[in-house]
Amino acid sequence: MVFIMRAFLKKINWRVLTGMGLLCLSQVIYAEFSIHYAKTRLIDDVYVLDAQISYDLTEVTRDALQNGISLTLVLTMVIERDRWYLWNEEMATLKQRYQVKYYTLSDQYVVEYLNTGIEETFGSLNAALTRLGQLESFPLLDQHLTKPDKRYWVYLQTHLDIESLPVPLRPIAYLSSQWRLSSNWYLCPLEP
Repeated sequence: MVFIMRAFLKKINWRVLTGMGLLCLSQVIYAEFSIHYAKTRLIDDVYVLDAQISYDLTEVTRDALQNGISLTLVLTMVIERDRWYLWNEEMATLKQRYQVKYYTLSDQYVVEYLNTGIEETFGSLNAALTRLGQLESFPLLDQHLTKPDKRYWVYLQTHLDIESLPVPLRPIAYLSSQWRLSSNWYLCPLEP
């Protein structure tokens, strides 16, 4: 009888542990990155991009930021020429990198545009993320690189760069869905 009870308890423990593990793995995350809008236009023979992006951080990433961990966000833009055979021809790939930091003493958030070194200071994280999400007149491609009779597409995606995190935190970030924040690819035509 004791043997049967021990075997039963072992099965229950295994099932409970498995259920708890699956519950942790399937945890619903209400934060995500998403691109709501993107449009190109032509200004002085240069195609520029306007976009509206939402950067919603998870509680874990917000806590890390509050505790001195800088977060690097990457916006990838791929420009392709449409072809009727095989696959599209890639014309250019651009990556805009942003680093968000929190300074405890001044209670301010700093966004550094890593491609240019320009910094902006904000009083709240929401203000910083809102500003990052408003892309206006971002230069994409010179008009002379395109042909008027061809069709071109711009693919956009943004993500949190896990490789820029401190080394001890990277394995945790790779294994946790709380750290894998990225948007779906957004497609818009390259047109004047």
